[in-house]
Amino acid sequence: MPQSPPPNHSSTAPNQQTDTCQSARPTLVTPVRSRRKDARPHEIVAAALAEFVDKGFAGANVQAIAKRAGVSKGTVFVYFETKQDLFKAVVRDNIAAPLNTWRDVTRNYRGSTRDLIVQSMHQWWTDVGSTPAAGISKLLMQEAANFPELAQFYQDEVVAPGMSNMRDILQRGIDLGEFRVMDLDITGMNLFSPLLFLAMWQQAMGDKQPICGPAIDARQFIDNHVSLMLDGMCHRPAI
Repeated sequence: MPQSPPPNHSSTAPNQQTDTCQSARPTLVTPVRSRRKDARPHEIVAAALAEFVDKGFAGANVQAIAKRAGVSKGTVFVYFETKQDLFKAVVRDNIAAPLNTWRDVTRNYRGSTRDLIVQSMHQWWTDVGSTPAAGISKLLMQEAANFPELAQFYQDEVVAPGMSNMRDILQRGIDLGEFRVMDLDITGMNLFSPLLFLAMWQQAMGDKQPICGPAIDARQFIDNHVSLMLDGMCHRPAI
């Protein structure tokens, strides 16, 4: 009997193998479109910070924020329902978040309380005071009466936690015998208020230094301020 010719697999096997390999190949890289979408809220918040600092809350325009962020106005409202919500996100991301981080550092600090105060102030200056976010404090002082809800939000999210942290630091110094007993609230305000003034001064007058005098070195300002507060301005009596 004549034998049947062996089946020819050469025309199908390679194609089948190729198709199988292609369909099983995993996707290893996140699509650019997906990465861009994930970054949008942060880009919108950054654009909003710039707009609020430049124009104030009342003068800020969502359309202008969208233009700064490179998105449509509708895209802004996908992530933030109102301009107030967007402002709150700016405060949380740029001011409240660094304060919360430093509060954790304070709890675990092992050095002297004096050094902790100095480091806290320098860190605040690095994270907030020397950045555009410092303009938010200036904005609120100007517009708080017109937007009491936002002023209360700032009080709850920034001022109260910040003062609580300062009280904890001062109480630590008292408990360790480094400081005398004092009014924690007033002393906390005495310590921090000059930094807030310096931040707002530089926001308002930073580009006008030749008219208003030489530029203020923030690090020297902080170190000198803490020295005046903790050591006093009088000579110590000779022993």
